[in-house]
Amino acid sequence: MKAKNYCPEFEEYKTIRQWALLGQLPKKDAKGVELWANRNCQASYVYYSPDEVDPATEKELQDFFQPERDRKNKLARLNRKWRKEAEEKKRQEEQKKIFDEAVEAALLPYRKLIWRLTEKTKELYPKKEYPQAIVIDTETTGLDPFHDELLQVSIIDEEGNVLFDSYFKPIRHTDWWKAESVNGISPKMVADAPYINEKAAELYAILSQAHWIIGYNVDFDLNFLVGSDIITSEECNAFRTEDVMIQFAEIYGEYSVYHEDYKWQKLTTAAAYYDYDWAEHEEAHNSLGDCYATLFVYHKILSGE
Repeated sequence: MKAKNYCPEFEEYKTIRQWALLGQLPKKDAKGVELWANRNCQASYVYYSPDEVDPATEKELQDFFQPERDRKNKLARLNRKWRKEAEEKKRQEEQKKIFDEAVEAALLPYRKLIWRLTEKTKELYPKKEYPQAIVIDTETTGLDPFHDELLQVSIIDEEGNVLFDSYFKPIRHTDWWKAESVNGISPKMVADAPYINEKAAELYAILSQAHWIIGYNVDFDLNFLVGSDIITSEECNAFRTEDVMIQFAEIYGEYSVYHEDYKWQKLTTAAAYYDYDWAEHEEAHNSLGDCYATLFVYHKILSGE
């Protein structure tokens, strides 16, 4: 049955629900007519004439409206459930915030002591000559260098010799499931690892002699070293850096109109572009493995291959 346009001859026609609200329902043999609901023709419904309906019993009306009541009751239950879940989530977030602030306040005196001890160990660390050009990569609990923490730091020289490679046990974080899904570093893996301050002097000895730092999104790694009090912002700004990620972005050539620049690509994409064999060293997202891959891509870019 093709829907018809509404016109005056159907003025007294009503949908089954409209008749039900008036206490009537269509007769068993009622056929009705399909009409567009309005002039914009957004939807069509079957309308019945007054001759096609009869007064309905209370039970018939109850049965007719029961599915509608069920839907409304279900929606009301869902809304109550969603509100309860939202309130519980907000409560948990507020409790976590209070707990985090309390932990930070409790740790502050110890952190100040750690900072002082770290500075002393930097001064007392045995003097050793390190390369001026290094490749660095890190793995972290998240993306915020002043809230999240280092989980792994690796440094190699331009020849691929390992200068530093260590996991770290975070001081403030007990889990980092989102970061773990990317870097594969679990709390169990770093349970017996040293804290960052225990290796701060060794790291600083390497970084303090470096003048040229190569990395993939190298600012990310350096900002975490600043956030972990390994180097200062002034020392960080004094480095000459080579960001292989930015160099490769132009070579890959995927332009972003929104950013008006070449889109940054993952290290795995750059490595695949140059047929890098991860099995030769370490797997992806291990910071030592990423150091080797970064150095490989960097040499390929320099050679113009």
